[in-house]
This record gives sequence, C-alpha cells and structure tokens, in this order.
Amino acid sequence: MFRPMFLLAGLLLWTTVFAQAPDAAALAARLARIDELRQTRPEDGLLIYYRAMTRAALGERQGALGDLRSLLGRRLGLIPLRDDGFVKLWEDAEFQSLRQQLAADEPVTQPPAKVLARLGDPKLIPEGIAYDARRKRFFIGSMAQNKIVVLDRAGKSRDWSRASDGLDQILGLAVDVRRELLWAVSSNGPREPRRNVLLAWRLTDGRLARRVAVPEAAQLNDLAVAPDGTLWVSDSEASTLFRLRPKTDRAEQVIDAGRLRGANGVALAPDGAIFVTLSTGIAKVNPEKREFTRLPEPANVVSGGIDGLYWHQGDLIGVQNGPNPGRVLRLKLDPRGERILSMNVLQSHHHPEFDEPTTGAIVGNSIVVIANSQIARREPDGTLISPETLRAPVLLRIGL
Repeated sequence: MFRPMFLLAGLLLWTTVFAQAPDAAALAARLARIDELRQTRPEDGLLIYYRAMTRAALGERQGALGDLRSLLGRRLGLIPLRDDGFVKLWEDAEFQSLRQQLAADEPVTQPPAKVLARLGDPKLIPEGIAYDARRKRFFIGSMAQNKIVVLDRAGKSRDWSRASDGLDQILGLAVDVRRELLWAVSSNGPREPRRNVLLAWRLTDGRLARRVAVPEAAQLNDLAVAPDGTLWVSDSEASTLFRLRPKTDRAEQVIDAGRLRGANGVALAPDGAIFVTLSTGIAKVNPEKREFTRLPEPANVVSGGIDGLYWHQGDLIGVQNGPNPGRVLRLKLDPRGERILSMNVLQSHHHPEFDEPTTGAIVGNSIVVIANSQIARREPDGTLISPETLRAPVLLRIGL
C-alpha cells in the first residue's frame, strides 16, 4: 500500500508515494490516458473521479468540480482525499461542499464493525497482517519500525522478528499453512540501492527459514501463497507480478513491467486463478501466457484502488483505501471468476476507527482488518509526522 497519490500513480506508472509531483506535461498525458479509457467505459465513475483529480492538479477548477458534481447520487463511494491531487482545491468552499455530499452519499454501515484488539504501540505504522489458524494468533508488520509483531489469542503482543533478521519496512504478510511458514515482504523503497526481499519464518519456533532477494524488483508490496507453496508477489512501482516457485531462490517476473498499473493486493482462488488489484479495477492473471484481463463490472461498482484482496467462498473481499478514505467490500463474481456481478459494502468509511485501513486476514466467516495504519503520517525518510498524536493500531472484525 502506498499513499498518497497511489491511484493516479498507477495510471501513469508513477506508482510510488515518494515520487515528485508530476508536471503539467505529465498531467496532460494522464488526462489523455483517462479520456482514452473512457472511450470504452464512458459510465465508469472511477475514471470520472480520476479525471476530476487530474483536472484539479492542473488547476482546472470548473472542470474538476463538474466531474465531481456528475458523481452525486451514484453512491459509488468516491470521496476526494486532499493528497490525491486535490490540494489546490482543498480550501475551495464549493469543492468542500461537493466532498461532503459525496461522503454522505455512501450509507452508514449498521451496526459498525467491532474492535477485536488494540495494539500498544502508536508508532508501529502497520501495513500487513496474517493469521495463524492453528495457534489462533495474528502477525502484524511494521513499516516504521522494520519488524513483525505477534498478537496471541490472549490479546498480548510481542516482537516476532529479531534485529538480526535485518529487515526493512514490512509490507505484505502471508501464512503458508501446509509448510508452517510465515512469509513477509521486506523493502527499503524508494531508497537506493533498492532492497526487496522475501523472508519466511518457521511458525513452530520463530526461526528464519528462508531469505530470497529479488534484485529485479522496484518495490515489492503484497503476496499470497498457493497450496503448492508458490509465492505470488506484486511489485507496485514496476506494475508487475513476480512468482517464487517452491525450492527455488529466484523470483521470476510473469507480466511485463508497466502493464499491471497500480498492482497491489493478490488473491488466489481454489482453482489456481490469480487476481491482482489495479488502480482501475481487478485483473485476472494468466502467468503462463504472460497475460491478464481486467474484470468487467457494472457501472455501480468501483473495484479500483483496493489494497488487500482475499478470496472467500467464490467472492473477492477487498480493503479499499484509494478513491475512498477506507472501506471493506465484497465483490460477487460470476461462476467462472471472469466478471464482477455486484458489490456489497461490508463496512463503510464512516467507522470512527478508520484511518487508512490497509489489509486484512480471513478468520472463519469474518475478516480482521488493520483499521488505522496511519501510513500517511510516515515521511519518505522514515520520520513520523506529529508522532505524539498517533493512535494505537486497531484491528476490526468485520462479518462476511
């Protein structure tokens, strides 16, 4: 997960939060790209939102406001965020009125999801989470402190990783149930020289079992483990997907760089299908053909800008934090997993604990989500903005 400007970044391969602001030429190219996509998807509300975002960044006030106004009443959950291109309009009274109306368009989820746990360290800045079902414990990765903590069934947390593990910021986490391993993405992006590493610890004793460097990667992000032990890992900056086969020490790129724009969350279906979130939707990937297709969706569905993505009983569950302050969605798929049929908001952005939710872990018939990652409070050099005002990380349990 990378914020802010994650969504527009994906549209122009400008995928890292730490990139410099685009100039007028880059913004004009972005606008042309959006208009090109709208030729085949004119009713796509997310593309209209992106156009408003780009026009706002270009200083085209009336055009941006007109685009946002056209979204009123559609209840798409598209709510402008200051740092996603709307800085120039943020103090504009008409813009703020439109923003409030768009936020009010999304119904409040009742009852709100319940708090499962509060972690003790406000400066953790968690991004990834995984669940060890056998021992009923959660693993949470820290971007600010370059470590992994474990939360046991009694609600007590402690450090899981060791300083000797040599970790950078921790992003995606996943449990390999069959092989009793915890996998993690460690990355120092965007610092040079880049370090992108996949690591696995034994669940039985906490010892580091594997360490695989991925020097070809620009910025690894999220990951998922297949039943045979294959690891699928997104690279958000390079807009691609890597595969690490069992018993090998080299990850291979399976989609040409630049094609999976905004690649982030990865979900695997029981039949082996691979789904990856994009800035504009969700892709179904065919690694053998090095191809993918964006899942078609109805005009009232917005699946772009999802961070964590998970398979559950034939549907996809997504934690969306791009074109919305944060919500959790259930996307109903057709039987072949080739089309999104409908969307159900499991938890709207109105939840008082939400502050950039990132990822979750399926636990039975619920998903446990990191509610307040507060990632935007972390500067590129790792320092924290007003650390004294940070809140303790919260895990929400949301019914599926």
